[in-house]
Amino acid sequence: MSRVSARSTWLALACLTMFIGLLAISQPSTAQAEDTVWICKPGQSDDLCAGSISTKAGNPPATIGFTRPDNPPVDCFYVYPTVSEQATPNANLDKDPEVKRVVVQQARMFSRVCDVYAPMYRQDTNPGVYTERTEVAYQSALSAWKDYLANYNDGRGVILVGHSQGSATLARLVDEEIDPKPAVRKQLVGAILPGANIHVPKNELVGGMFSNVPACSEVGQYGCLVAYSMFNGTPADDPPFADVGSGYWAYDMPRPDRNQFEVVCTNPAELSGEQFLTPLVNMDYLLSPPADGVEKAFWTASPDGVAASCDREGTKHWLNVSFTAEADPLLASVIPIVASGNNWHVPEVNVAENNLVQIAKLQSDSYTKVVRLKARIAKLNGDLAKAKKNAASSQKKAAKLSKQSRKASGKRKAALVRKAKAARRKAASDRQRVGSLTSQIAKLKKQLP
Repeated sequence: MSRVSARSTWLALACLTMFIGLLAISQPSTAQAEDTVWICKPGQSDDLCAGSISTKAGNPPATIGFTRPDNPPVDCFYVYPTVSEQATPNANLDKDPEVKRVVVQQARMFSRVCDVYAPMYRQDTNPGVYTERTEVAYQSALSAWKDYLANYNDGRGVILVGHSQGSATLARLVDEEIDPKPAVRKQLVGAILPGANIHVPKNELVGGMFSNVPACSEVGQYGCLVAYSMFNGTPADDPPFADVGSGYWAYDMPRPDRNQFEVVCTNPAELSGEQFLTPLVNMDYLLSPPADGVEKAFWTASPDGVAASCDREGTKHWLNVSFTAEADPLLASVIPIVASGNNWHVPEVNVAENNLVQIAKLQSDSYTKVVRLKARIAKLNGDLAKAKKNAASSQKKAAKLSKQSRKASGKRKAALVRKAKAARRKAASDRQRVGSLTSQIAKLKKQLP
């Protein structure tokens, strides 16, 4: 339901006409590869996600051996948060320094798991509540998603990654383009969407915004949502995040009842199989991209640097974080500077960056295993159908030969008897193969989640 004010009929019609005209001008009519500007795309000469992932931690610092797979089994589709400094209501598709900075900080490390596709989109430069600008931003990102599916996906599994406005945009995309479509939903390896007030019924894992995609609750679970709002301590009343009754709301629908619904909180530490969070920060891109484009400082890690737990108070549900004794002093001083008081919305991806990448890897492994199991089961089912057909044919042939032998005599009878015995042996062998294949399929199905 539109939130556009209807102060008068002519004004509403005028606004609607202007909005439709804006969409017609700014949005591509079809999802073609040349319509999308990619800031990350495998094989692209200026793929920003292909840069260094060399990382150091400790004192003295030691290099962490992060690597990229040669042929990642899944893709990642990333949409960045509100960063544009352009003065227009919606940003254009220029790769401005502030966009490059956040894309490197948030998306590049996922190349340890997947091929990263990150489109530029016409983001709302001043989001907060649903407006026409929100729709322009969503349609721009949706066009890139359709382009990706049509031209690059090739049936592969995909992990959605976003933050803030990017998460809100992808949450709507899940709601409209993935959750209600079983065929597309089967390709969803995971959705990592912090900082967007995605909601579920209180104390539930599914429902609310999505009918089928649940919040993740187990290590290695795939096809599920990772989302949270990060605060260092208890949020103030009516916070911009962590409470569906106030603050950030970017959906064209009524705000849910805060007494019945709550913001999703999943703990990245637990879902990555770790006790604590490990922040990762690219020091070259901390403030802006290197002026000459040459990266020198690379990444700093703080293994087990932040404790985290999902906490509730009243209608608030948030990821409560605090530095541990192991926290890197540099990051422990930097993170509060970019945060807003105890609201750690701005750094909440990088504070949990390594855990989020680990979650993506676990999801990719689980998804790939299931895909391979299903492919193996499909192959065996095909073999089983052939074995059953062969067994029936051999049995039918044996019965026919036996019938013919009973009417024959002499050498012909003896020959028919031999052929009938051979056909029965073949039928017995085929039945044995049917039994073996049936057993193999049953064992593999037990391995499916």
